[in-house]
Amino acid sequence: MRYETYGFSNSFTIGGLRITPVHLRREALQPVIAAHQHSNISYEIHYSQRGSGNVVIDGKTHPVEADTLYVTGPYIIHQQNCSESDPVIEYCLYLDCEIVNRTRAGALDIFPKTHFWMGQDGGRLFPLLEALMEENRAPSVDTAEMSEAILRQIIVTLSRIYRNDPQQQGARSSSLSDTKSALRPLIDDVFCYQCSNLTLSQLANMLNLSVRQTQRLLQESYGKTFSQKLTEAKMASAAHLLSTDKLSITEISERLGFSSIEYFSTQFHKFMHVSPREYRRSAIANREK
Repeated sequence: MRYETYGFSNSFTIGGLRITPVHLRREALQPVIAAHQHSNISYEIHYSQRGSGNVVIDGKTHPVEADTLYVTGPYIIHQQNCSESDPVIEYCLYLDCEIVNRTRAGALDIFPKTHFWMGQDGGRLFPLLEALMEENRAPSVDTAEMSEAILRQIIVTLSRIYRNDPQQQGARSSSLSDTKSALRPLIDDVFCYQCSNLTLSQLANMLNLSVRQTQRLLQESYGKTFSQKLTEAKMASAAHLLSTDKLSITEISERLGFSSIEYFSTQFHKFMHVSPREYRRSAIANREK
């Protein structure tokens, strides 16, 4: 089994919250699911049925094992890792939540305000996730109504879990300063691994920010413009690739998205003060000493 997934089409309102379920998926996770985040109204409810691994939240690693339950909400950057020999079998419910009536939200307003929670399920949520999965495996004429009823129970159950465990280490709401700090690991990963053809608009979309907000965040966090950060990232990647002799300089230039080897060489020399060929010769000589 790699995965099974079921989508939903109906939104509903509960206690002043508009819930839009997107999908429920059960899957054997890949060894690494790269750091990512979702929109400003999106929540993922993760339940580990079995297997072993960890999840990295804002740079902090948390173990994941059988019966682990955790929720990742808006702006929470998370990377999932698991053992190849004992992969995590995960139920993941993805939904959007918006407060449409604050006066009616009442006790349920803790749900949208909790952007990260982690603990053991202890049989509280898994039976509901399994019931939702079973209902959609063999749909009938009233499956949409039954699915909504189960989803309502899930929202209420999670709200109760949050209220009854306020000191849980993961539970928190995200402030603007938290958000800026949380985005840095994702920005670093994007520039490190996706710099070849990265554009400012693509980065803004990944961060769920406007282009102007992204420019301001880069200046505040790194003291650099997008262009400066991109050049820095490409030169760091070029230096790493040049330190081996696996790729030719032309191949490195093409891999990093330069229009020509001449332009790559000019930019590298301007940044590193040596040509790519000289840098490679020196790096290999130092390695062999």
